[in-house]
Amino acid sequence: MSTKLDDLNEKINELKIDYQNKENEFKNHEKKLKEIQLSIEALKTEFEESKSDLEAIQNNEAIIRQKETELRQENEKLSNREYEAKRETARLKSELEEIQYKLKDMKNVKQEKLNKLLQRSKDVSSAINWLEKNRNSFKGQVYEPMFLNMNIKLQEAAKYVENLIPYRDLVQMFLFENSDDMHLFLSEVRDRLNLIVNAAMIPRKSLNSFSPFRTIEEIKKFGFRSYMREVIDAPEPILIYLCLYHNIHQVPLGTEQTQKNLSQYLPSIQELGRIYTSTHLYTFSKSRYTNKISSSSAEVSDSFWLTSSLDQSKLNYYEGREAEIKTKLKNLEANLQQIMGEKQKIEKMMENYRSELGKLRERKYHIDNLKKKLDQKQSVYKSLAAQNTDLTSEARNILLKVSEFSKKKSKIFADYVKVAKNLVILTKDKAICVYQDALYQNEKLRLENDYRTYISLKQEIETNLEQAKSLTQQAREEAKSTLETASKMNEINLENGLPQNYKENFSKLPDSVESLNSEINQCQIIAQCAYDVDEKVIQEFENRKKRISQLQRDLEKKNKKLVDHQNNYENMKNNWLQRVDEMIDGINVKFSALFMQLKCAGEIGLSRPDNSEEFSKYGICIKVSFRTGEKLQELTAWQQSGGEKSVSTMLYMIALQEMTRCPFRVVDEINQGMDPVNERKVFDIIVQNSCSKKQAQYFLLTPKLLPDLAFDDKTNVICVFNGPENLPHSKYNLKEFLKRRKALNEKNF
Repeated sequence: MSTKLDDLNEKINELKIDYQNKENEFKNHEKKLKEIQLSIEALKTEFEESKSDLEAIQNNEAIIRQKETELRQENEKLSNREYEAKRETARLKSELEEIQYKLKDMKNVKQEKLNKLLQRSKDVSSAINWLEKNRNSFKGQVYEPMFLNMNIKLQEAAKYVENLIPYRDLVQMFLFENSDDMHLFLSEVRDRLNLIVNAAMIPRKSLNSFSPFRTIEEIKKFGFRSYMREVIDAPEPILIYLCLYHNIHQVPLGTEQTQKNLSQYLPSIQELGRIYTSTHLYTFSKSRYTNKISSSSAEVSDSFWLTSSLDQSKLNYYEGREAEIKTKLKNLEANLQQIMGEKQKIEKMMENYRSELGKLRERKYHIDNLKKKLDQKQSVYKSLAAQNTDLTSEARNILLKVSEFSKKKSKIFADYVKVAKNLVILTKDKAICVYQDALYQNEKLRLENDYRTYISLKQEIETNLEQAKSLTQQAREEAKSTLETASKMNEINLENGLPQNYKENFSKLPDSVESLNSEINQCQIIAQCAYDVDEKVIQEFENRKKRISQLQRDLEKKNKKLVDHQNNYENMKNNWLQRVDEMIDGINVKFSALFMQLKCAGEIGLSRPDNSEEFSKYGICIKVSFRTGEKLQELTAWQQSGGEKSVSTMLYMIALQEMTRCPFRVVDEINQGMDPVNERKVFDIIVQNSCSKKQAQYFLLTPKLLPDLAFDDKTNVICVFNGPENLPHSKYNLKEFLKRRKALNEKNF
């Protein structure tokens, strides 16, 4: 009660202080209103003076924006033309690089053959070198070994050609138009240099004089696709030699159909003399005496000397396409220069317009700012004027609260007297209740002791009951086991019930356990007296019984062990797959991010076989897309171009780097198949990844680098100069080099 009185006194004092504060606040408020009123008048005057210029500013801004929009549209058209020209230029350059790469490969076919010759027949290789140095000494045409001048149109037919033409003709034979040339060659190469080679004269015949006695249309039904002459592309003298001495115009090339149905086709194709199926050579010969036809076969091995061939038609096509692309690139470059000039003019005009717009915006912003300040000041003035009324109202409310708290204080004094009278009555009732509670607590203790005694007896009875149930269950199981043993011994099926005679015998037996045990003992005594049992048989029976029991236990253990092994295997497989998936997901995140930097798409996933147990068939599936709107396609040897495969391979290697640790990494000529755009982007990615913190040292070996590449401070470019004509490093004099270059520049200038 006294606490409430203290609270009321404290609240009354607080209200008096609040009233004094409100009175001071009201005086300050009046002063602030006068200051804001003066500021509003000044802003109104300035705003009215500037308002007349706003319409002119808006008209000028609209005109400039219209002109700027027109220039921007024109610039966008030029940008689209520039983009299309650059994209076409990049496409043509990529195609040009690919064509040049293919031309280089096609022109290197002969060099590849010469390398094989140097490995397998150094004598012939030395003879060719001698021929090249002394070719001016010969009067007529001299043909090198025919495999160097021979191209196979159908590559799978190369093994048939190599099988038919012997090594001495295919690799060691030089053909001559002039006999004196042949004698000169043999005397120098074979006699003086002791090289093992062969030479022959070109036959004086026409190629048109050699034709098959059966056209290919007549024998196509037997699975033959062409004669060997039709798959060989070589100079005419070599073809004449092969037709004359090896009958390539008479040797048909068959297919799998010929091989499968050979026995059926045999009577119709024996007259051909010699044929090739998909895998074998068959030779037919007719006896002069008996006119019987005999045949022989031999398996055709893979080709070695003719695995590389040059397609002249493709070579001509690529050379023509190369010239056409170079012309288009020149025209595109001129067009790009024109577009860039026009864009620069437009950019300059747009810059002037933007400058004018900036000035207009500053003036317009100043007027808008005046309006906002004026509105803000007026809003503040209204708010303060409204607060003035609120201050008077709050002061009145404070006086009302003081009066209300005084009334509550008087009421509390009256209630205090009533509470004191009631307290005496309640103290008397409390003493009576404490006495009754002591009686009830004694009764509660007695009942709890009785309850604990009953719980102890209940647990003892339940324990005895469980033991009885256990004994009963054990007896039932023993009885059931004994019953099953007895049924097996007497060959009785219990599912159909006991036979009638057994029921009658059982009904005659006594009911007590003691009487039954007595009957059992009598039966055992009678059984022992009936006949003598061989102890070896009993012993063998017991041994077999133990052996069977042991085998059953072993079988259970092995089955349990097998289940454990299978569970362990499944757990190991699942853990392995989970770790592989997590690893590939990590690579995929990095791989996809790298492709996004190229504005392309790529992802990596785990390729799973149909049978999850075949771990050797698990693999990495890489899918990429290099064009907008194109679906992701699996990276294969034939699906993407050489440049796209190089880009994908490089980005995959970069994505793998964070998965392994090594002191340094080396990449050799990874940029050779790329177009310049992708090569530049891949180089930037390599620099970005290799020059960051905690990365291994990176070596990029390349015969060339694009101009204006973005090098990091941690990047070093090392140029390696080597060769028999190169100046040794010990004689390098950088100052002398610079002095000579400066003199040459001044001379040329």
